[in-house]
Amino acid sequence: MWNRACPLCFARVPRELTLSRSEDLSCPSCRASLELSRPSRVLDASVGLLAAFATASAVFRGSLPGAWAVGPLAAVLAFGAASALAVFFLPDLVVRPKEAGSFPHRRG
Repeated sequence: MWNRACPLCFARVPRELTLSRSEDLSCPSCRASLELSRPSRVLDASVGLLAAFATASAVFRGSLPGAWAVGPLAAVLAFGAASALAVFFLPDLVVRPKEAGSFPHRRG
């Protein structure tokens, strides 16, 4: 995990591409269609959820007026920032599987 290299030609993919084009990513060298691996996506979401929980807990523990409104907002912002940083620093790329055009069935 975390090597940011194309699994076919082992060329490095820039960090900015993995963050900005994670759904429509292609290798800059061999033009293979790539995507983030499932463990990478799970790790990114977990990091975001942990950051959101920690931020909301810190806001609700403090005696801020209006914590009921600031807590969820801070949690959403923390989730977005932490999961984006995890994608930026910890991506693992795999080749995107080919999509079937139609249901494979036998006619006749």
